[in-house]
Amino acid sequence: MNNIPLLLALGAIPLLLANWFVVAVILGHDCALLYEGGNITECAGGLSEEEMIAASGVIALALLVIETGLIALVRRHTANRRITRKDADSRDGDSR
Repeated sequence: MNNIPLLLALGAIPLLLANWFVVAVILGHDCALLYEGGNITECAGGLSEEEMIAASGVIALALLVIETGLIALVRRHTANRRITRKDADSRDGDSR
């Protein structure tokens, strides 16, 4: 049974949340109240708090796609490396 899609989905959710948290912390590090008694805040680049949260979600999703692609590339590279080593070992064994 192939559980790779299930494991990928279960691993992607925490990774997406971690990405979102990191990006929200970076974008929201300078959020400040505009008015003392109010609930209006302004964050990096003139974004409101809601816009900052939405932007960090979009950026986190893009990071997840990049990270998933890198994981797939590294996995493919290591699998190819194992195959070529097995081929080389079998050739060395045949020549002896």
